[in-house]
Amino acid sequence: MASFEKILTAILDFDLKKLNPLYQGFFSMCCFAIFVSTCSYFSNEAKISKEAYSYMFNEKYSGLIVKKYLDKNNRMSRTFKLKDSSKIYGYSALWKKAEIGDSLVKKGNSRFVKILKKDTVIIFDMNVEFKYHDTFPENKE
Repeated sequence: MASFEKILTAILDFDLKKLNPLYQGFFSMCCFAIFVSTCSYFSNEAKISKEAYSYMFNEKYSGLIVKKYLDKNNRMSRTFKLKDSSKIYGYSALWKKAEIGDSLVKKGNSRFVKILKKDTVIIFDMNVEFKYHDTFPENKE
């Protein structure tokens, strides 16, 4: 316990003004770089998620899954190929549950996706998949 108190005392007694000016500048630049990087990362994450949510919300498809694969031409993204040859991005929740032979149904301007299996219907609320969903209008039909 004495070593913890010793470390805590050293931290609390730290005075930036006692450092060499070269080290002061370096320390200040490091703190500034960490701050800018953190702000940039979180603002970019929100923008990407909102754009993806908007795209998903407006998307409309319906069809039988004939192929489930990782698309090498699109950064190994999870992809479903439907019977009509259309390609659907497989969001994480869908990817885990949907299989070849199931049908996917999504109406335009809706956040709900249905997986029609032979014996059951699974309905996904895509708001679970996205963090930033509260700024888009939705039809309540």
